[in-house]
Amino acid sequence: MNQDNLLPKNCTLLFSKETIQQHINTIAATLNTEYHNQPVVFLTIMNGGMIFASDLAKMLNLDMEMDYVQVSRYGTETTGGQLIWKHQCETSLQDKHVILVDDIFDEGYTLMAVDEWCKEQGAKTVKSVVLVVKQHERGYADFKVDYHGIEVEDLYIFGYGMDYQEKLRHLNDIYYLN
Repeated sequence: MNQDNLLPKNCTLLFSKETIQQHINTIAATLNTEYHNQPVVFLTIMNGGMIFASDLAKMLNLDMEMDYVQVSRYGTETTGGQLIWKHQCETSLQDKHVILVDDIFDEGYTLMAVDEWCKEQGAKTVKSVVLVVKQHERGYADFKVDYHGIEVEDLYIFGYGMDYQEKLRHLNDIYYLN
């Protein structure tokens, strides 16, 4: 489906859906090996993580429960604000391996907060998985994601789960604003 009519005028294609899928396949193969024969909780950070998590989950051959948390920092802005918890998962994390999934690792505030929350809930282990890692010096230097697919320079990107003014998450590709 052609989605070009939805795009802002000042954007450029960064990663096609085919490139994205290649990265998802690589991440899935790693997770399938690491968590073989281990039950896990596959925990998605909404809203951004939903597209990536859905496609990744379909590639996993794991014994897993699926749930989500809804946490946000951006709203309609393009830079972060205060962390807002909208939903906490209902699945018990006590003594379980958690795979925490989000769309992007930018400054790390959201992912680190949810990682800490999972540990407070008694998770045995928490491993973070994101599709995109931004390369810059902002954020938490001591918190790193465990698995990622794509590294990008410090651009404002959207599509494939990442929003532009709370819209365009559903785009198949990833774009950046010029």
